[in-house]
Amino acid sequence: MNRLTLTLIAAALAAAAGAASAADARRPYIVQLADQPAASYTGGLAGLRATKAAPGATLKADAAEVRTYVSYLAQQQSRVLGAVGQPRPIHSYRLVFNGFSARLSEREARALRKVAGVVNITPDVPREPLSNYTPAFLGLDQPDGLWSQLGGRGRAGENIVIGIVDSGVWPENPAFADRVDLSGTPAFGPGTVLAYGPPPALWRGECQSGEGFAAGHCNNKLIGARYFNAGFNASGRALHWTDFVSPRDSVAGPSGHGGHGTHTASTAGGNANVAASVGGVAMGAVSGMAPRARVAVYKVCWTYVDAGNPDGTGSRNACYTSDSVAAIERAVADGVHVINYSISGSQDSVVEPVELAFLGAANAGVFVAASAGNAGEPGSVAHVSPWLTTVAASTHNRFNGASVTTGAGARYTGASLNATPVANAPARAARDAGAVPYAGLNAQDQQARRFCFSAADRAAFGGSAAAALDPARVAGKVLLCERGVSARVDKGRAVAEAGGVGMVLIDNGAGLVSEVHAVPTVHVAPADGEALRAYASATAAPTVSLSRFSIQIGTQQAPVMAGFSSRGPNQSTLNVLKPDLTAPGVDILAGVSPAHTEAERDAIENGTLAPQSAWSFYQGTSMSSPHVAGLAALLRQRHPGWSPAAIKSALMTTAATTYDDGVDGAANGLLPWAQGAGHVVPNHAGDPGLVYDLAAQDYYRFMCGIGATPAAGCRTIGALAPYNLNLPSMTASNVLGRLTLQRSVTNVGAAAASYAASASVPGFTVSVAPATLELEPGQRASFGVTLTRTKAPIGAWSHGALEWRDGVHVVRSPLSARASILAAPASLSSDAASGSLAYTVGTGFTGKLGALKGGLKAAGRDAGSVGRSAAPDGGLAECRAGGSAGVTASGVVVAAGALVARIKLADADTSGHKAAAQDDLDLILLDPAGNVAGYSGGPSANEQITLTAPAAGSYRACVVGFDPLGGTSTYVMSKWLVGGADTGFGFKVALPASVFIGGTASASASWAGLASGAEYLGAVHYLVNGAPEGMTVFEVDTSDALPPAGLGRRNLDPGARAKRRD
Repeated sequence: MNRLTLTLIAAALAAAAGAASAADARRPYIVQLADQPAASYTGGLAGLRATKAAPGATLKADAAEVRTYVSYLAQQQSRVLGAVGQPRPIHSYRLVFNGFSARLSEREARALRKVAGVVNITPDVPREPLSNYTPAFLGLDQPDGLWSQLGGRGRAGENIVIGIVDSGVWPENPAFADRVDLSGTPAFGPGTVLAYGPPPALWRGECQSGEGFAAGHCNNKLIGARYFNAGFNASGRALHWTDFVSPRDSVAGPSGHGGHGTHTASTAGGNANVAASVGGVAMGAVSGMAPRARVAVYKVCWTYVDAGNPDGTGSRNACYTSDSVAAIERAVADGVHVINYSISGSQDSVVEPVELAFLGAANAGVFVAASAGNAGEPGSVAHVSPWLTTVAASTHNRFNGASVTTGAGARYTGASLNATPVANAPARAARDAGAVPYAGLNAQDQQARRFCFSAADRAAFGGSAAAALDPARVAGKVLLCERGVSARVDKGRAVAEAGGVGMVLIDNGAGLVSEVHAVPTVHVAPADGEALRAYASATAAPTVSLSRFSIQIGTQQAPVMAGFSSRGPNQSTLNVLKPDLTAPGVDILAGVSPAHTEAERDAIENGTLAPQSAWSFYQGTSMSSPHVAGLAALLRQRHPGWSPAAIKSALMTTAATTYDDGVDGAANGLLPWAQGAGHVVPNHAGDPGLVYDLAAQDYYRFMCGIGATPAAGCRTIGALAPYNLNLPSMTASNVLGRLTLQRSVTNVGAAAASYAASASVPGFTVSVAPATLELEPGQRASFGVTLTRTKAPIGAWSHGALEWRDGVHVVRSPLSARASILAAPASLSSDAASGSLAYTVGTGFTGKLGALKGGLKAAGRDAGSVGRSAAPDGGLAECRAGGSAGVTASGVVVAAGALVARIKLADADTSGHKAAAQDDLDLILLDPAGNVAGYSGGPSANEQITLTAPAAGSYRACVVGFDPLGGTSTYVMSKWLVGGADTGFGFKVALPASVFIGGTASASASWAGLASGAEYLGAVHYLVNGAPEGMTVFEVDTSDALPPAGLGRRNLDPGARAKRRD
């Protein structure tokens, strides 16, 4: 043979070996089995008694019937594992979720899908933690406040256990002390007395020892601590030096991500009267929401090595799903009453393993609070399941402020923890503080200059030495730096390194933050900053004075929704409102991990360094969620017989509306998509009058109604339309002329009461039947809310409310409705090479229903490669410029009359996957004008953008190398462009010729002869009396593909996607 032939054979063999290697490589998956977990099992199997807890009770994991049923589940799991050779599970789940996690090859995973009793297989994916005295802002310490209703601050939360599933705990913080000194201040060590009795009698938890953490770190306040890292270890990632293999939170500092779990734990259930300080600055006393609650921590988030992280830490923090499910299961078994979960989650599924584990927890009587997410965009809200409480973030009125006074006498107030006043110092704008004039810099260097980048920042985010701050122009001056890209404290450090004596940080609209800087600093609003910059530029010898900070009541109205707080609507089920409510999540002071060097961290592990305490101001829905978890603990204490749904109802129906944040459109803070039912008012929640309650059967019927078949089987229990789930919010995504929503309420008051209803929604008439309810204590009654469209625009949402009043209580529910002329599924899918799909179409008109159809059509496949992009805007500018080393661009021409356009990446088509690892790639699609038409940026290479009825023109698709394995990745991008002229494979759609207003009609689609191993796309654009209205996309995948790790669902949000520390 000649050399060319040998080369081709070698290449073919190498490709075959690579494919075999990828198929044989083991990756972590979570396998769900059909039987109900113990927390949800209501009986029905011969010889196995029901194990679900009675209403108002929590699951007793050590009960005989529970042990027997769990043994049965273990046998079923062993049978399933035996079908693929008994691989060893990473975790086994039986209480809140029935299944296991295991490292499986693709062949084994495909084989398991065909084993009887297997419901679902999903990849184990990493999630991320989501990042003053709020009890006073919430009114808890008022004479008639919720603390007083429970016997005072000294009893608020007594013997209620809050479980914190997060990054661990720093146990030396006095927020977790079970002793007090002679003044009654929580403390450790000599001269203190015990302030807590033993843990509650039913507590079954333990204190797990490990690096830097011993059993003695737990006490009668911090009663449990465990860690779960089997899923993290299975990922193959290397633990970063800042972390501990133990329940201890990782350390903070320039290389670490520690403090998150300590912050959430101390916010929810930390002791009262704890003296806090930040950077040596005394901040007064702080308290958790339920200061007498017991705390148990379950560490699932781990810091690992990531040299390419754009935040410059060289590390990243991740919380693997399999570990989280194991922790939730253990927390329920241990006997917690409340769980806080300040970790990101699914934005489009209620059957994701963590969501299902929380269903099990709710069925076990455990209340769950979860953070809504920090993406800030409409449709980005996470934790979309109705059985948990999803918490948005809003502001409070406590303000750590200082003033900036110019030499001309103008005074501006901003956020600050400045302890050292600066008097009449020369001032200069950072733009004018370099050796090279600002006007002579290129765009990247101008950004680096005005943002006060240090040399390290320029290396990480871009910028040459020409952008550097010049000590000759900075020394002895207060510098005016602008917020963006780099960490705020890094800017202060850069000013100090250049000899500056102070900094005014000009905000970019993200919100003022008080924190300790390397130089005296005041963080001012954008308009004030521009006025100061104009003064400095126009004055011959400008000076400013910076005052010492003080704790103030802010002058701005509060609460206002935080700009970063993720908005709805719910992308899983439009008929379920998310978020549920909002709570303080901006500038929240609580305990954290201290900053330590690697040597100090090692000394803590070996016991030669005594750990100290630290506090800090954090912001995020991670901070608002533990507020609600703590409030739920207080309500559980006051009403031990209430279900998690009743507690959620009380918090929602007594909430108050926030103030207008001035944001335009669907992201406006007054909309239910932003604030849910409103801002929590805990002092009213203890006596809400009525509650909307729910049981396990209701949730299962809801899942049948949305097509997410539960283990119980829909034929047995029936289906429930999602808008009829008995939630304390009411949302109707398709009002086809007229629609009635069904609800029931229970009188939880101490006396009989007569309630009268009032309701309104713009563009609809609203009637409630019956309009009055006469209820004895404990009595339940049902009613219907009928919406009839009058002037509501088709396709637009309208928002109003329903209120029940008895002269004492106001029970308020948000009521949202969207008038529709057609209700058809957005997408339908199948894996059959020849088959059909039947579905239902709702109609809000009388007349003819027609359709334009296209497809089925196989994908075009384009191979490419991409390097790493550290661009702070997520690669958007590079995409608009036509690409770069870290952004690969290609053209997509959309013809006139196109029905659907889609571009897609898949993990399985990347070089990282073939190397038995993973690439993290993103997708951007620009329209012909260069605007963002679509963005997909999840934690893997599973990304997809779909446009329906796209305008004709030349689009640009960009693959962004957010974190490619080894710095570069090869990939294959799939493209579909489907129009009416695309016909194939006998794709047919059958629709009724005539329809009627308020009616439903049966429709079907069929096809035949698809080849195996491909993905096909089709579309039907419906015609309402000849006019296009609504579309269904048909997806047929014959490739036997394993489920993806999760497609990106966020809009392009450069700040969030780049994971910057700004």
